[in-house]
Amino acid sequence: MKCPGQDTQYWGYGAIFEADCPECGTTVEFFKDDTMRTCKGCGKRLANPKLDFGCASYCQFADACLGSLPPELLAEKRNLIKDRVAVEVKKRCGKDFARIGRAARLAAHAEQIATREAGADLAVLLCGAYLAALSREEAREVLGAITAPEGLITEVTALLEGDTPDHKADANRMILEDARRIADEEDRCGGSPLDEAAFEEGLARRLKTAGAVDEARRVLVRP
Repeated sequence: MKCPGQDTQYWGYGAIFEADCPECGTTVEFFKDDTMRTCKGCGKRLANPKLDFGCASYCQFADACLGSLPPELLAEKRNLIKDRVAVEVKKRCGKDFARIGRAARLAAHAEQIATREAGADLAVLLCGAYLAALSREEAREVLGAITAPEGLITEVTALLEGDTPDHKADANRMILEDARRIADEEDRCGGSPLDEAAFEEGLARRLKTAGAVDEARRVLVRP
C-alpha cells in the first residue's frame, strides 16, 4: 500500500521541481515524494526542501518514507509528537481551563529554561510537562494512543516517575522541577509581581538551574 501523497495520479503542477545545491550550486531535480537526492556535482545528499515532515508524527508510512533521512531530520519526527500530546491532554482536561492553562504554562517555562541549559531532550521534556497534568495511567494511555515510539514512552514515563538514571534524563528532571516551581509561584502570586529582593531570598534559592532563575525573573519579578 502506498501513501496517498506518493501516488502520482494525485500529483499536479509543481510535483517536480528544481533546487540549487547549497554546497556547489548545481541544480538538483526533486520529485515531491523524494526525501533525499544526491547532487551530481559534489555528491552531497540533500533533503527535499519542500517536504513537510508534520505527517511523520502520525502516519503509518512514516518509517518507510523517512528511513533514509539524516539523524537531525529524524529527530524532528520525534519532536513533533509533543504537539499531539498537547492536543490529547487538552481533550482529556475537558473544560477544566485552569488545568489546561497550568499545563501550557509548565511546558512554556520548561521550553524557555531548556534553551538556556545544556543536555535537555525537548521531545521528552515537553511531553512530560504536558502529561504532568494527568494521572500516570492517563499519561501512558495518551502515549499509547498516539503510537509514540517505545523509547520515548520509556523516557517520558521515567521522567514523570522521577526515575532518571542518565545525565540527559537528569537534566530533563531538573528543568521540569524548576518549571513546576515557577508555575507554583505564579499560582501563589495570582499575577502580582515580586520585587527583586523577595525573589532572590525566596524562589531563586529553590531553583536548581541558572536558566530557571532567568525565566522566573522574566515572568515574576517587577521590572
